[in-house]
Amino acid sequence: MSGTLRKVALIAGAVALVATGVGAAAGAGVFGAAGVGAAGTVAGVSTATISSIATYASLAATVASVGAQVTAKKPGAKGSVNSVTIDTDALAPYLMGRTYYGGVLRHDVGYGATLNKVKNPYRGMVIVYSVAGPLEGLEGQYLDYQQIPFSGSAATGYYAGFLYRDFRLGQTPDTALAPFWAGMPNWGADYKLSGKAAILWNLKFDKKAKRFASGVPIQGAVWKGVKCYDPRKDSTYPGGMGGHRWADPADTAAFSAAKATWEWSECPGLHGLKYALGSYALDEADSGAKYRKVFGVGLPAAGIMIEHFIALANVCDANGWKVGGVIFEPGDRWTNLKDILQAGGAEPLFIGGKLGLKINAPRVSLDTVTPADLADDDAEITAMQSWRDRRNGIIPKYRSEANKWDYVQSDLVQIAAFVTEDGEEKNEERRYNLVQGKDHAAQLAGYELYNGRERFPLKLACKPRLRKYGPGDMLTLALPDHDLDGVDAVIQDRSIDPATMVVTLTLMEETPGKHETVLALTGTAPPPPTLVSPEDRDDISSAIIDPTNDQLLIQNSYPVGLSISSSDVGGTSANITISSHTRRYADRDVAITGTTLTALANATDYWVYYDDADRADTTPTFAATTTAADAYLSPDYPARHFVGAITTAAVGGGSTGGTGGTPPGGGEIP
Repeated sequence: MSGTLRKVALIAGAVALVATGVGAAAGAGVFGAAGVGAAGTVAGVSTATISSIATYASLAATVASVGAQVTAKKPGAKGSVNSVTIDTDALAPYLMGRTYYGGVLRHDVGYGATLNKVKNPYRGMVIVYSVAGPLEGLEGQYLDYQQIPFSGSAATGYYAGFLYRDFRLGQTPDTALAPFWAGMPNWGADYKLSGKAAILWNLKFDKKAKRFASGVPIQGAVWKGVKCYDPRKDSTYPGGMGGHRWADPADTAAFSAAKATWEWSECPGLHGLKYALGSYALDEADSGAKYRKVFGVGLPAAGIMIEHFIALANVCDANGWKVGGVIFEPGDRWTNLKDILQAGGAEPLFIGGKLGLKINAPRVSLDTVTPADLADDDAEITAMQSWRDRRNGIIPKYRSEANKWDYVQSDLVQIAAFVTEDGEEKNEERRYNLVQGKDHAAQLAGYELYNGRERFPLKLACKPRLRKYGPGDMLTLALPDHDLDGVDAVIQDRSIDPATMVVTLTLMEETPGKHETVLALTGTAPPPPTLVSPEDRDDISSAIIDPTNDQLLIQNSYPVGLSISSSDVGGTSANITISSHTRRYADRDVAITGTTLTALANATDYWVYYDDADRADTTPTFAATTTAADAYLSPDYPARHFVGAITTAAVGGGSTGGTGGTPPGGGEIP
């Protein structure tokens, strides 16, 4: 058996396990009344089924806040989450799985005493990366998509001594972030970010060291995100095993204890359940505070078909499908939920007022529907989905870590038989917002192509015998008069008429073998970009001289009223005399006191210079060199002022004169 076939068999087994009732009947307590299939019937119909129709109908108003209809549009593409968001009223981010995010800037200030002529050399930036903490952990901080090594709070390597950090995972309560360099304005021990994962970036700019000469590079961080409740690890949930717990948030003590049992996960099924249940926090400063919802839908556990999310979690684990990324609120919660479930190849739907799922997964047929099972010979059968809506190719886009965490295209996923059937190529690009793997994206695209060809809806009015089957169950249809002979179909919805006990099933055709084909699909990643190192980035920027900085002013300055002369000193050496003069800069003049350089070689070419980084020294230390390049401004000599050139007097010879620096572009010294 191939690896793909083994995967298909594993998923089919997981789904069949749920269909047999393991985990399908919710226990008493926080999970609500027993579900379909529990003991106790009236006229052959489960009493829980009848009562749940009325009970959960009241939840319709609650679940309506999630979104509109099952026929709502596909999840839309969202903007980049790679850049730091700067907004006074920014949306709250919620980070799932393992992913990179630029964050939301919440405080940004320069401060500190002048350092090497840099005013406010320190910068403190507080960036929030997720609400609904605590997160599992911070994996790394990045500048220009390159991870910066840290030892504790201090950066090592290129940024050692220039970059420090403090971070919090979002505990409640939490302590305030602390800067490395003291004195950060409008920040202190009372500035807490409880419940929010955040980093305080503390940077130092030093002209001499050139760190951050090009500005602060693109910032970001890779986190392991929010933690999830897993019913499969909850021994109080039917079929579960372990210490995970869920509790009603109205019970403060019980919910606090339950929250401590959750674990980090990348499973779309578990994150979908967590978002539907909601995330809660309380005000730690108030001893009587109650938990309040801070993110997510906030449905009660009794309003969710938890067994569907368990089935999806099993499917995702078997497929190796992971969710990773950031969603935001306030916003469209229905779209957020669809984005999460899309990563698991599922869609949300409402069944009897409860939130359930439509899952793409191999299934085992549980029964056969024959003409004897029909309560009405009339049936609503869709011959095929419309030609206009069908696609035979999808170009999937996913978020690629290797490509600076940007959304990139994988190769076209196309089904040749569908192209032949349509008579032309009908391709469409599809972005999977919370998918970060190329093969994962290709397989989701494959399911979309096949599902677009399945006959739907197939609506059958059946006798009470089929009442035990519900959404997600697969049946074989042996109905030749309806052109449904030997057709497998999955129940999408089910309703029961209490007066007649007629069971109306709405099904979608299931093409045999499509799962093996889809789960064997692989994607292709584009080549990764070449990244510029931090050193090269700063070197490039520092080489392009800013027209407002001192180096450019030095480069374009020149002496005014200067004379240079040389004389022989007793036939043993020569000297150079530099007169007092004015150094003219673009923004001011500085009066320079002259001097005499002694003990120099006779009849030798010299270039005279001095260093003055501040452009304010009236008695600089003059020097002479026989290497011309050493007398001029350069990256090695960023404060060098060229004065003039001269050939010293020969032994026994007369005095000589030299030339001084001229204004840029030529000209004479006044």
